[in-house]
Amino acid sequence: MENITPIKELELYIIRHGQSMGNAGYDRTDLTETEIHDPILTQKGIEQADKAGRYLCDVEFDYIFSSAMLRAVQTATGIIKYQKKAKTLNILPIVCEMGIPAEYLGVTMDELKKINPEVILAPDVSVDTPMIYHTGEEEDTFERARTALEYICSRYKNGEKVAVVSHAAFITYLVFSLMGYDKAPLFDIDFHNTGITKVVFYKKDTNKYGDIVFEKIDDTAHYMIEG
Repeated sequence: MENITPIKELELYIIRHGQSMGNAGYDRTDLTETEIHDPILTQKGIEQADKAGRYLCDVEFDYIFSSAMLRAVQTATGIIKYQKKAKTLNILPIVCEMGIPAEYLGVTMDELKKINPEVILAPDVSVDTPMIYHTGEEEDTFERARTALEYICSRYKNGEKVAVVSHAAFITYLVFSLMGYDKAPLFDIDFHNTGITKVVFYKKDTNKYGDIVFEKIDDTAHYMIEG
């Protein structure tokens, strides 16, 4: 093992969206279903996304994904703005937040294009795929997390850098799944708005520290960027 050169298959950056109106707390009286269940970023959230983009500007992402929820698309768009080359935003609905009520079906791709004209459905995602997943039970959410990870890991094995912008509760299940849990452990992780978790996947048995290595969990160093 000591003489084997580690071979990176994938660098995965899992990023929580910026502060939303829902995070900040607001009067829900007379709001639409979209405003209640799919809130947009606050001004602070927009600034957080901007700082995250500046912080990650030297990471040349090969692919950038987000959920189909407005705050995630806004955040991903803020990050894309600082990439050195133009990037398409891939919508991957399966990484949406937990606990969304069944009556809320999400917004359309046309509405998402008002935020980012370059959004497309992620590869092999059918136009019939729901924009919102309504599973809220632990077992179902673990299964959704594993499916999302399989989607990414089965496609990118040649050292690609991939960003996924998602939501705090669902990110928790992604991370627990990567840690090998199939049910929630007796601890939690507090993912902050635009917190960045970097996970590196190595070709099996080429890295003495393991095939899956967490290099960062909930990194918020970009909060210190001025302006």
